[in-house]
Amino acid sequence: MEVSMRDIEILRDVFLSDLYCVYLRDISAVVVSDLHLGYEEEMNLHGLFLPRMQRDHVTHIMDKIVERYDPEKIIINGDFKQEFSKNLPSEWDDIIYFINRYDDRDLIFVRGNHDNYLATILSKKNKELLDYYEDDRYFIYHGDKDLSTKKITILGHEHPSLVLRDRVGGIYKLPAFAFNFKKNVIITPAMSFFSSGTDLSQSLLSEEHFTPSLKGMKASSFRIFAITDEFGLVDFGYLEDLRSSEGQQTRYR
Repeated sequence: MEVSMRDIEILRDVFLSDLYCVYLRDISAVVVSDLHLGYEEEMNLHGLFLPRMQRDHVTHIMDKIVERYDPEKIIINGDFKQEFSKNLPSEWDDIIYFINRYDDRDLIFVRGNHDNYLATILSKKNKELLDYYEDDRYFIYHGDKDLSTKKITILGHEHPSLVLRDRVGGIYKLPAFAFNFKKNVIITPAMSFFSSGTDLSQSLLSEEHFTPSLKGMKASSFRIFAITDEFGLVDFGYLEDLRSSEGQQTRYR
């Protein structure tokens, strides 16, 4: 499958995409994470009433992914659902809908920290929930546990975003990939509509990490690729360079 001009190849056959996924051309697979289906119902239980739009948002992007790459495998790298403590009715509906819609592909589900009860839903469609996906070249897991490896590693969990601030204090947040070019670790943005993202300066430049395996990794080793509406995927360079950029206009808060 030919890649798009809106993709960036960071390693041989490894492409970051403005469609929130990593495309692995050599194994005909795409990797997405943090879909958080059922988010609206979980928020409703806490008194915050949101319109039902997560499923349509996710499937709109997934349809574009399938059209562009025609992958044999779709790897959902954790936090497929939202609620920790049980399976909500909307989660049942949305997950079954997703599986039915893309079941002509090899759907691979990797456990995330929100997926405590996901296996029950998946079993109704004869799908497994894996702790990680691994082959000769790639190691793919959500990131809430430390499963470090020397293979090309793809993580979710962090919901990375690039936070830009202008001279008058306006803030603009862009979903982003973070790529550690020394360790060959890729962190994917959340596909969820409601996950605005974690400011990379708070996660990758601090001692506190959502993702245990990131501890000890230097921020200077991370290159940031952000998703923009107008230009698609944009290489913003190294994280430390962004912090010291001219006039503090494109710095993190």
